[in-house]
Amino acid sequence: MPAAYHAFLDESGQREYDPRTDRYFVVAGAVTRVAELENLRTELDGLKRAFFGTPVVEIKSNWIRNPSERRQRYLNRFKINESRLNTFIKAVYDWILATDIVFIAGVVDKKQMKERYRYPHNPSQVGYHIFLQRYQKFLATRHAAGAVTFDEITGATAAKNQWKDLLVTHHRTLKTRGCRYTHTTFDNVEADIGFANSKTENLLQIADLAAYNTFRQFRSYGSAWDDPSADSLELYEYFALLLPRFHRHSDGVFDGYGVSKMPRKAYHRWLIPGRV
Repeated sequence: MPAAYHAFLDESGQREYDPRTDRYFVVAGAVTRVAELENLRTELDGLKRAFFGTPVVEIKSNWIRNPSERRQRYLNRFKINESRLNTFIKAVYDWILATDIVFIAGVVDKKQMKERYRYPHNPSQVGYHIFLQRYQKFLATRHAAGAVTFDEITGATAAKNQWKDLLVTHHRTLKTRGCRYTHTTFDNVEADIGFANSKTENLLQIADLAAYNTFRQFRSYGSAWDDPSADSLELYEYFALLLPRFHRHSDGVFDGYGVSKMPRKAYHRWLIPGRV
């Protein structure tokens, strides 16, 4: 059956367990109906033309938030001021909320992984595994097939294994054998994972925003997520802006649907704000 949905994925954080790296690692996907894909690309290109005079503009969280990158990548290159750039960023977030894009994120707590497992799997594979489980459930409830495209991956592990090759192998293993822990089968996910360059793929740029904002949410407020006594959850500003587009249960709970963490020490029913 042809894919009715397409997930575009990006990562945030460092893939290594080095203690000098961030505690959390995130793999997040922007999921859209294939039938809407070209419209979404065209609409985002239109926003870019309106503010920059060209669609050849890459939206990247690191460039948006870092002052020197902002100047180099946007202000100086396109001869615009801070106000215009900020207005563009707001317009992009408003546009996302008006679309049918659905975000799904897998979060890896590297500290807890090392505490729980003697030989923990690498965070890139674990984050992707979490994402794919939730994506499979999303697809199954819609009786639809789904494709996956990841932002192009470079680099290798300390053992000289290419990160991209490891991810391809992991995808094929899950597709062929299923998850040995949960016994989830990935019948609705296409057999092969694709890769593309975020420079030329608008939906990967949107996935970058979801991945980074989820990463910032956990870097700032990850302790509350895992605190059994916590009865409220503070939200990172830009994560809160995107939260309405995260996958959720019909009752508004996004924990375990739009955002799922591994390992975990507490179970909460974190709700999309405004949902009861």
